[in-house]
Amino acid sequence: MIRNILTLCLLIFTASLQAQSFTPDEQVQIRKSFYLLYVLERKSDVHNIVVKNTVFNNVARERQARISKAYSTCTDVSCLTAALLWTPEEIKETSAEFQRLSVSDKDFKALIERLKAEERYPVYSDDADTAFIRKAWQDVTEGINFICRVYLQGVPPRYPRIDSISFRPSDPAFFQLVKTNLKTVVTAGKGNAFYKQPLAAALKALTINGRDEATRYEPLYKDKNAAPFAKSRRVNWNAFRYSTILVPGAGPGAGGRSIDSMGMYRCRLAVDEYKKGVAPFIIVSGGHVHPYKTPYCEAIEMKKYITGTLGLPDSAVIIEPHARHTTTNIRNAERLMYLFNMPSTKPALIISDSFQSLAIQNMGIRFMNELGCIPYQSLERVSATENAFVPSPKAWQQNPEEPLDP
Repeated sequence: MIRNILTLCLLIFTASLQAQSFTPDEQVQIRKSFYLLYVLERKSDVHNIVVKNTVFNNVARERQARISKAYSTCTDVSCLTAALLWTPEEIKETSAEFQRLSVSDKDFKALIERLKAEERYPVYSDDADTAFIRKAWQDVTEGINFICRVYLQGVPPRYPRIDSISFRPSDPAFFQLVKTNLKTVVTAGKGNAFYKQPLAAALKALTINGRDEATRYEPLYKDKNAAPFAKSRRVNWNAFRYSTILVPGAGPGAGGRSIDSMGMYRCRLAVDEYKKGVAPFIIVSGGHVHPYKTPYCEAIEMKKYITGTLGLPDSAVIIEPHARHTTTNIRNAERLMYLFNMPSTKPALIISDSFQSLAIQNMGIRFMNELGCIPYQSLERVSATENAFVPSPKAWQQNPEEPLDP
């Protein structure tokens, strides 16, 4: 039942948001990075409560004054960005107000019930409503601050070689570019929800840097995935040992190359198993990763190789074009498994080289450090180049510190 709800939500994600000022790509980024705000923007009754709330409006007024002053007086991007960030005091005050509303307002109670059902914050689903909404809201503020610090101030992200800012933060030309793009943000605090200014600033920061990786190729049931999505509605899942075969990408380290030899090797192993009938699909996973800002998407290049060189039909290969790391290869594949209505109790098979297969078996600590949870129910190594795992709804948990693939 929950899986069907999730599928339906993804199929209708292009529906208009309450605030029409957001572009379609920005709406996708909001849905993927800040699902709480996505729902608030689309749900008019709760949105109106937020817009009229005295506590939230006091925060918005103070922020408006701070940003307006910074826009007029700052001479560098770091100064300007400092005014955009959520302060610890603001986070504490707004968190407390969200908690109060979760107890006192029936529409907010319904909102939390909906968020729990849609499982965008599944790690918090067993928490009391007050804790749930506080954690979801703090994920929003943490994510907005992260984007502004990395893509405006130039603070190094976890993987700076592939995810870092596109400019030299001290460059005067960058400061002027930022000021020009944030001009509309300065007035966004008037008559809008209290989170509109920092949200708009974060989205502008990603646009300025050309970091639209999270919004490319959406929705994932269309275009290059249209044929396998249609096929998934006709599959007799009982005929297969595994629901799908996952192939993690291996991006070439040098520019000008579209696919790495290791990626091709992994594809060949996967095709051999596919031809044995162990699964009805292959998911090839990997985004625009190596080298920095590469024009090539690992998943797309692997699908070209599998269908063009190795001869599998288009309907057999699903692209997952966003993952930037081995952890998200697995997490994102699980999200596609739910989207494609694959049985959640049937395991999936990961096929890779022996080195990565061993690393996957011992990746629990890395999952916790980078994603904050273990996004599968179980995982075991079944051969030198294969791991099997059972998906978990925790794969839907959004990661506020990965805006390029949240």
